[in-house]
Amino acid sequence: MLLRKRIFIASLLVLFVLNFTVAAAGPRKTNEYKSVVQHLKTKYRAKKVKIPFMWLARFAVTMARPVGVKSFSVTLFEDLKFSRETVDKEMQAVLKNSFNAEWSPIFRARTAEGQQAYMYMREDGKNVRIALVTIDKENAAVIRATFSPDKLAEFINDPKIFGISLNDTKEVKKDETPAAAAAPAPAKTLP
Repeated sequence: MLLRKRIFIASLLVLFVLNFTVAAAGPRKTNEYKSVVQHLKTKYRAKKVKIPFMWLARFAVTMARPVGVKSFSVTLFEDLKFSRETVDKEMQAVLKNSFNAEWSPIFRARTAEGQQAYMYMREDGKNVRIALVTIDKENAAVIRATFSPDKLAEFINDPKIFGISLNDTKEVKKDETPAAAAAPAPAKTLP
């Protein structure tokens, strides 16, 4: 009983200290991604689509960091209820309010059929963070990712996944010319 009481008091003390630490740090930063997701859910009454094994994909990316991607999130929606005439202006306003001055709008596109895409980007130390929002008829996707541009450039120059090259060409050793690499070996004569 005494141990439980001590654990309870210690827990309260930790919560008390954390509460003042967070309060002293100032107001919380708004999460741009969550802000846009919340807008789609509330304003357009969108239904979130479950993506099977997304947790596993996110864990794998965190561990393996393929192509320099360090983290990502994908949220899919269906059954959006919006006016095609006003959705572009509404989304521009929401994105402008959600993303602070550190974020730069990269592109905004809208087709005649009403499909839309918005992309924002910002530097985060040596990494780059991107946020992409797409809306197509009654479906939407909100994607965010953090990646290393250096690792991405390295991958583009020499695409390999798990050590397996994705190039179609065979690598030629430095001391061989392409003609010498293709020439057959000289035949051996028997005595």
